Amino acid sequence: RGGGNGQSSSNNRKSNNNNNKMKEGIFSRTVKPSLFIGTRGVVASTAAYALGSKQSDDAKKVKRVREVMKMGADGALIVLDWEVPLDTSSTNNSNSNSNNNNSNNNNASNSSIDNIDIYKPNSITKPIILLLHGMNNDSTFGYIRSMMRTATDRGWIAVGMNLRGQDGLHQVKNTTPRGYNAGYTGDLRGVVEQLEYRLKRRSGGINRKSGKRTTLNNARDSNSNDEEEEDDDYIGGPIYLLGYSLGANIVTKYLGEESLHGTLPKCIGGGAAMGNPLHIHSGTIAFPWNMLLGAGVKRSILQNATSLRKHHEPGFQHAMKKALLAPTIGKLDDAAAPYLIRNDSYPPYATRIGFKDGEEYWWESSSHRYVGHVSVPLLKISAQDDFLVFGQFQRKLNHCLENPNVVVVKTRCGGHLGWQESPPPSSGGGEGGGLLGGSGSWSD
Repeated sequence: RGGGNGQSSSNNRKSNNNNNKMKEGIFSRTVKPSLFIGTRGVVASTAAYALGSKQSDDAKKVKRVREVMKMGADGALIVLDWEVPLDTSSTNNSNSNSNNNNSNNNNASNSSIDNIDIYKPNSITKPIILLLHGMNNDSTFGYIRSMMRTATDRGWIAVGMNLRGQDGLHQVKNTTPRGYNAGYTGDLRGVVEQLEYRLKRRSGGINRKSGKRTTLNNARDSNSNDEEEEDDDYIGGPIYLLGYSLGANIVTKYLGEESLHGTLPKCIGGGAAMGNPLHIHSGTIAFPWNMLLGAGVKRSILQNATSLRKHHEPGFQHAMKKALLAPTIGKLDDAAAPYLIRNDSYPPYATRIGFKDGEEYWWESSSHRYVGHVSVPLLKISAQDDFLVFGQFQRKLNHCLENPNVVVVKTRCGGHLGWQESPPPSSGGGEGGGLLGGSGSWSD
């Protein structure tokens, strides 16, 4: 009996150890934000926006390239900032077989750069993370760069998509009189179609039954019998969509639209929505954020004034002037709503123009109406001290919980997209993480 009790207590200890290990899973890990930054939502958000992770000593690890993609719907120019991890295996081999280390390093690095091709059809072999920034932001912001570096450190390709008119380097202006908004998914849809066409397939994009090469035009032809026989055995990919704030709303709405009608590309592996309000209603944003967000949109309007002036309809020019004079983001949305770009929520997702007013724009753009239809894994993270969207998110949380494909994580602190302040676990690689350098954060 004594021996049995000892064995039982030993088993209990083992069981407790196993339980403790299980509790330290991906959704229950301990996060330790700094006292003066991480525990203050506004300060953490400001730090993540402005700083992010350092981007030095990376020339031999990644290649950064810019691509300007033209949208077929209205000719808008979308800027994509790529970070592609370099294959260093050739570099390591050349170093071990030669005494001229410096020259071999340079040659190997150059050859690996030349071998990268992300533009040709049937060429990309790695997974892709496509990132969408938040309102009044772009792909140069700290939280975007932090996530991109985290992806490339793991051998994935990161693509920062700048919404129309939001080129952070001010090199590409909006070529249409239509800026981005919270509900238009047409630009994301166009980019995903182009990236899907570039993923490598075992058949080289050739349909097994017809022997014809798959194109963007026939890939969405729902009446074609060949579509069912199409070889979707991708070597490249999958593509993961990651959105922040307004970008998170766009990602969620896109996944819901496509999933509802069975048109979601098979290369989409899943998505994540960080700080998604779910319910868009700019009229409920409190002071001073309603004025600050409005000022950011006005700045974007002024930066793209050249293209806006080309729209000679008197009503449009009057609406833009009214928007510039609006004191808050809610009033601005209401003034611009009749001329905002939108798309149908059903195939072929045709592009339309205008809402009746701000209320219709906010309702039609809210992703809580679509999240229940998402058919791929979707992770939604929100911070309890998010001063912008947590209230709206919490009121529409039930729409997420009704879908078994959606996992919701709430953090105690982090502000609005301020998670980058807290570094990743020490076992995750990198030199320290967070704002102090290294790779990414615990949320990345």
